[in-house]
Amino acid sequence: MATLDNVKILLELDLLESKQDNLLNLYIQRSTDFILNYCNLTEVPVSLNSVLEDIVVFRYRNKGIENLKSETLGSHSASFLDGLPSDIMQQLNTHRRVRVI
Repeated sequence: MATLDNVKILLELDLLESKQDNLLNLYIQRSTDFILNYCNLTEVPVSLNSVLEDIVVFRYRNKGIENLKSETLGSHSASFLDGLPSDIMQQLNTHRRVRVI
């Protein structure tokens, strides 16, 4: 399981500051649920802990721009990813199991 401390370290947040803990814990839970559903698993294997933490960091850093593909303000233009980065998806795909109905 991803630890809150690891996520805070990756985000360069103060480990003793608890202001963002509820939001980070929500992202950890939602990312865990995503991995379990996407890979058809009952628990997140230790080998996916770092991927889980990467998903949490990615989602935290992209909060507020979830539905944007690009934005232009004057001469400044920014493009955003649609979904998770390919390196994260590749790692998840190695753990994906076929769902039998």
